[in-house]
Amino acid sequence: MRKFLLIFLIPILILSGCKCPVIKKKVEEEMIKPEEKKELTKPEEKREIEGKATPEEIKKAIRGEEIPVAEIPKGKRFVKPEEISLELAKIFQNIYFDFDKYDIRPDAEEVLKKIGDYLLKNPDIKILIEGHCDERGTREYNLVLGEQRALSARRYLIIMGVSPKRMYTLSYGEDMPADPRSNEEAWAKNRRCEFKIEVEK
Repeated sequence: MRKFLLIFLIPILILSGCKCPVIKKKVEEEMIKPEEKKELTKPEEKREIEGKATPEEIKKAIRGEEIPVAEIPKGKRFVKPEEISLELAKIFQNIYFDFDKYDIRPDAEEVLKKIGDYLLKNPDIKILIEGHCDERGTREYNLVLGEQRALSARRYLIIMGVSPKRMYTLSYGEDMPADPRSNEEAWAKNRRCEFKIEVEK
């Protein structure tokens, strides 16, 4: 008789509002709509996801396909890393290129790896990649070459997993030499990419 009563009473207790925390939690989780579950993602996790390239963007970068570059937002300011800290200056160093090339050299890869690691750990940081050339060649040609150099650096960072939405590019061609002299030493310094970091005005 007791067994019969227990079997009969258990469903009634559950339906009448059992206070069992395990059952209550499970029921509440099932009642949450999928879109509401997405909103429960922690802010830190959201920023990390937003700061990373999608698998499709990484595949495109590996294949060398074009990934649209966003226009530099009006009112934004980008500064040299050394204007922020010595630590950032050591990470965001210039990278250099061979004459009339925009391929990433082995020495540039080492620099880009450090930059990529920093950006992946700091998903709120956005950067401007500036492409530069030496004085040889026409101004128009060097503007295109400078852009290709900036895009090469950007592509490398996308393959590392950095979101393209966090990186802007700009070419100065031959207009802003690091060394104004006209010799091999100066030209080698001028074939470069510089990295600027976005700051609040």
